Amino acid sequence: MKIKILEKALFKSWSKDTCYQPMEEKWTPKNPAWGQCYITALIVNDYFGGKILKTKFEDGTGHFWNLVDNKEIDLTRSQFDENEIISKPTIHSRDEIENNPKYKKYNQKYLILKKRVQKFLSEHN
Repeated sequence: MKIKILEKALFKSWSKDTCYQPMEEKWTPKNPAWGQCYITALIVNDYFGGKILKTKFEDGTGHFWNLVDNKEIDLTRSQFDENEIISKPTIHSRDEIENNPKYKKYNQKYLILKKRVQKFLSEHN
């Protein structure tokens, strides 16, 4: 699997119902990556392994992306203005992130996205 194929599958699979709940009202098809970082980081981890990176913004919201073979992969970076400064992340294992009670409630959104991505990939194989 190439990362560009997974990126296309994710782009076609993101929607308001997979968006991080506090951000749902601002989700639009014009910015499909909006609020999708946590579950997208899990999907990338499903296919490529590695670690999950996390940072926090001044308003308290977080951003997640991946570290695979010492290379950062951020498939939801497009949700931000290109001038947005993303501070240095902390590195986490998948278990550490996925078992955090704050994020466990988003497992259903992850499962919805995972199913859509798998469907897209099977149809475009």
